[in-house]
Amino acid sequence: MSRLYILIILVISFIGCDGKYRAHRSNEDVLREANLLESFSEQLKYIPEQPTEIVTDTLLSNGLNIKINYYSVENDPVSITKKSKNGTLTSTYHKNFEAQFHVHKNNKVIREAVIKKELFHKNEDHPFWQNAIMQFVWVDYSTMTEHSIQLNTSFHIPSTHNFKDFTITIFDTGEMKIKEISSINNKA
Repeated sequence: MSRLYILIILVISFIGCDGKYRAHRSNEDVLREANLLESFSEQLKYIPEQPTEIVTDTLLSNGLNIKINYYSVENDPVSITKKSKNGTLTSTYHKNFEAQFHVHKNNKVIREAVIKKELFHKNEDHPFWQNAIMQFVWVDYSTMTEHSIQLNTSFHIPSTHNFKDFTITIFDTGEMKIKEISSINNKA
């Protein structure tokens, strides 16, 4: 008889735990109560989504041969977080880029380097460099001379109008000069 009472008490206990009290509550309320709302309200985006690599090999009329390998760097992205009207957080991670180049003349390497942010800043404008990503690297054919070639590169802070453009002049002696050609630093 006591087993029957215990069985009835257990059945009543399980029937009372069917979750009916949650039936008329929103999913948001249930998640907020369980402290899970923030983890379900955040969206993550990566730009670019997949690893990116562009390889160019250019033989120029002045006898210089330049090979550029432009690629996304998977670590150290620039993060921008925005909150929408409905409370959803969107975190966008912009991957940084680097470009490795080799300049040859008469099948001899005269200069090789990696173009990345650290090459351009000397502890000035630190907030810009902390948030900027490299956008482009290209050969400027119009500035080519008999003894030099020029690369252009641009750094940009995502979701702003802030940028800095540079020229990298590489001489057939192996010497390299970097010069800032333009920049815009808007606070908006």
